[in-house]
Amino acid sequence: MKSGFMKFLYIDQLIVMASIGIYNWERQCLQKLVFDLRLVYDSEFCKFINGMNMYVDYVQINQIILNMINSRHFELIEDVAEITAEALINRFPIISWIQVKVNKPNVIRNLCNVGFCVERRKSKVHDFKKVRLYTGWK
Repeated sequence: MKSGFMKFLYIDQLIVMASIGIYNWERQCLQKLVFDLRLVYDSEFCKFINGMNMYVDYVQINQIILNMINSRHFELIEDVAEITAEALINRFPIISWIQVKVNKPNVIRNLCNVGFCVERRKSKVHDFKKVRLYTGWK
């Protein structure tokens, strides 16, 4: 990617109440998760797809995360971060790199925050033929 065409999208402190944890008491209540996301995509790549709404929609990202978190119980924040990264990089083919940090604040009385961070990178986002095959676009 040429640095002049690289774009970063930041989403900070997306707060979601989740059923998460390995202890029985954690299954009895919702706990706060705080997401921080960093996404990279190539604006030059977007120009090749005329009229196809090729952008990263942060409203959709919010909804994807909310739906995913509300659909089940998670045992570990590691699982939440991994699944979130995979879901978003697969949903938005123009994302070439993503970092997902999931925080679980105030989980223990004397602990301010615990978190987990994962990064994912696509190998060849510039290869329009592969993205076209992946998405089914003509």
